[in-house]
Amino acid sequence: MSIKKINIITFGCKLNQAESEFIGEKLEHINFDVSYDKKDSNSGYVLINSCTVTSEAERKIKQLIRGIKRKNKNKKVIVVGCYSHTNVEALKNAGADLILGNLEKKYIDKYIDKTGIFVDKIYWNKLEEKVFIPSKPYSSYSRYFLPIEEGCLEFCSYCRIIFARGNKIRSVDKEDIFKKVNEIYKEGIKEIVFTGINLSYFGYSTDYNLKKLIYDLNEKYNNEEIRFRISSLYPDFIDEEIIRILNESPIFEKHIHLSLQHVSDNILRNMGRKYTEKYLYNLFDMIYSINSSFSVSADLIVGFPGESEKDFQKLISFLNIYNFSRVHAFRYSNRPNTKASRMKNQIPGNIKKERMKELQKHINISTNRYLNELKGKNTKVLIEKVNKNESFGYDEYYIYHKIEKNLINNAFYNVKVNNIENTGVISYVL
Repeated sequence: MSIKKINIITFGCKLNQAESEFIGEKLEHINFDVSYDKKDSNSGYVLINSCTVTSEAERKIKQLIRGIKRKNKNKKVIVVGCYSHTNVEALKNAGADLILGNLEKKYIDKYIDKTGIFVDKIYWNKLEEKVFIPSKPYSSYSRYFLPIEEGCLEFCSYCRIIFARGNKIRSVDKEDIFKKVNEIYKEGIKEIVFTGINLSYFGYSTDYNLKKLIYDLNEKYNNEEIRFRISSLYPDFIDEEIIRILNESPIFEKHIHLSLQHVSDNILRNMGRKYTEKYLYNLFDMIYSINSSFSVSADLIVGFPGESEKDFQKLISFLNIYNFSRVHAFRYSNRPNTKASRMKNQIPGNIKKERMKELQKHINISTNRYLNELKGKNTKVLIEKVNKNESFGYDEYYIYHKIEKNLINNAFYNVKVNNIENTGVISYVL
């Protein structure tokens, strides 16, 4: 049997990244040579694992498809995932040969030779579909993304991921999680990142949840050379107990990524979020009272319908008070069929652009304050890339380090932060 080459390109979340690895493994089993290099142009197939969070992501996906077909009309373009659930016609018109949904992509080996559209738009209501777990890391030997949950019950007014991933929670059993962690650790992988659509719902409708998982992992592995990270959480799931265990544990990152989105009560209410401005101030005060260097990253949306100048300034004020390790900011993107798309007082594009520019300026100031406070601090870095006389990796605060020394890849080093730069910090080995 001849070997076929396929290039897998991933857009969107860490769950998508883990699923891309699972897809690649399926294809390797049927004699495909799989690449995850976006610049690889030698393959006869390109598979795009898509995202529908923003219109910009969708625009880039369509642009990519058209660009591939323009260079080689005979190359087979396969689009799978969330965008497939929300607009198959747009993907078909862009030139996609095969379009698969979030169910069908997990059975890629059964569809790879087909053309056309195969998308069960409400698959989560029809069968007990499991969360699929890849057997190896996505792209880094040091880090492994472990999906443990799929589905969401929030129905935020701006989001259409629920249309693609469903409103039925599917969680991985505790025994299967520990089995996979043991396997991955024995293979020499040092960092495991737990992913899902909404990890706050892990274990929903059972007597087990994410907090219990964190405690159990810490109990079992706290003397091992391993690190765990929680990819993203909703603010209203966080309490003092979680922050303290993350801060005190030698194996969990002293870091949380919050799906924050905004701080103004007016906007949070219209978004359908279940927390308030007062709650957020109390939450951040609590976090930094436990550890002023605790790392908080977040997602923010600017220009949501009805966002007044006063609402926007509340966002700016929050950034001026608290130090964020990083912030992913987005201009509000009007998503079809969502409640927010039908709201009055849509913000004009020029105002969203101006506010985004202003917001980014304050984000940079906030993150620079955070990084500057790390100067002179001792941290522990897991090396994941070595390039000549420089080594790179992340520490337990999820901060990227450059170390001007040739070190051993996939090994932990105690370092001291010496200076900061745009992408993180510069440090030296103790």
